[in-house]
Amino acid sequence: MALLDGLPIFVLGAIPGQKVQVSIQKRKDNFAEGKLLKVLQTAPGEIRPRCKHFWDCGGCVWQHLPYDRQILYKENIVKETLEHVTPVDEKVRKSLPGRVLSIIPSPQVFYYRNKLELSFGQSDTVVKDDAKTIPLEASGGIGFHQPNQWASILPITECHLYDEQISALLLEVNRFMEQTRLPVYNPRTHKGVLRSLLLRRGIHTGEQMLCFLVQARKRELEPLFQHFMRFGQHPHVTSLLIVEHFGLNDKPDHPQMHVLKGQPFIRERLIDLTFELSPFSFFQTNTLAAEKLYQCIAKVADLSQKDTVLDCYCGIGSIGQYLARFAKKVVGVESAASAVEDALRSAGKNKIGNISFYKGNAEDVLNKQLAPGGKYAFDCIVVDPPRAGMHKRALSAVLGHKPEKIVYVSCNTSTFARDLGEILKGGYELRMVQPIDLFPHTAHVETVALLQKS
Repeated sequence: MALLDGLPIFVLGAIPGQKVQVSIQKRKDNFAEGKLLKVLQTAPGEIRPRCKHFWDCGGCVWQHLPYDRQILYKENIVKETLEHVTPVDEKVRKSLPGRVLSIIPSPQVFYYRNKLELSFGQSDTVVKDDAKTIPLEASGGIGFHQPNQWASILPITECHLYDEQISALLLEVNRFMEQTRLPVYNPRTHKGVLRSLLLRRGIHTGEQMLCFLVQARKRELEPLFQHFMRFGQHPHVTSLLIVEHFGLNDKPDHPQMHVLKGQPFIRERLIDLTFELSPFSFFQTNTLAAEKLYQCIAKVADLSQKDTVLDCYCGIGSIGQYLARFAKKVVGVESAASAVEDALRSAGKNKIGNISFYKGNAEDVLNKQLAPGGKYAFDCIVVDPPRAGMHKRALSAVLGHKPEKIVYVSCNTSTFARDLGEILKGGYELRMVQPIDLFPHTAHVETVALLQKS
């Protein structure tokens, strides 16, 4: 953020201490948004990014910051957001930053991701050695969508967040494309075959998944299966999949899956639990930091063998399964049917008998099957909503249960601050907020907050 005659200007991609040239893109009464055109002077302590795609990709926006500065900024973002965004009176808002603890850093700063989604597509431009940008009409490749560029991709040859071997894999994928001549998907015309490549790996197990999403039926694909099988020759690739995808969304609603090698899942361990991850299962992308996160949730919840716990927005039930050892009973709520199936299967294999799951939107389940005053009296409610935060009806039902403790896990401090205002007005006090860095080199930060009945 910069100040121009007292007006805050938010500039994506700029960091404190830089001198930059900016174009004002949007202006409001009390702030403006600018586009970074050129860095005129680097910031003190600024470092050279490791990745050659850094300036174009838009994924690792902070890779030119030393890691200790990154986590300091994230901690301050949490404090400032709570102070300025939480919808409560000023005296309460001013007290909130004092509840924020020192951030827990990620155990691994590079090559920490266990999942990566790459898109096949056309590149609108290609940069020659003389640095001149020449437009292309249809250069097929694999890479990432740049911010606000949904119809084209930036071809990449490396990524320092996923795996050190990804460059060799991308080289092999490009050879595969040259040999098969399969057309890449065009989101404008909705034509083409190759849509995306989803990669998953078990940090602790070493198992790897390659999942190709294609716009083609089995009868069209069968003659090409032998070409896809080249990716199954690597000993660590334990799951090689092709998924038919004809919808307009990024992910198929009802995936038709073809298993070319192994099983339609990989296994990953989290602390002492094992989970089977299918292509579209939600699982924290930073395994080592997720272990820190779950241990923090357990410490904050401080459960006893008499406690009944609600795990709301539970995904594959990983938080609830970890907490089950400390509690009498855990009940999970999740809207995705496939995630509930994964949760039931993993709970059985982890031999956890005191956990059950309800399928449905949280705002519906918490007002029907698990309505306040019904089957369960929850002592502690853990919520881990998506970036949009909690649905109003779900939050109202959580407050209606009047649990002694609410543990709010958030990946978006702004929506947490919004929901926090309602929880504080509902008779709870904010005891602490623990930031945890699950996403090095990005501006995202995870938080665990403990709210206790006043």
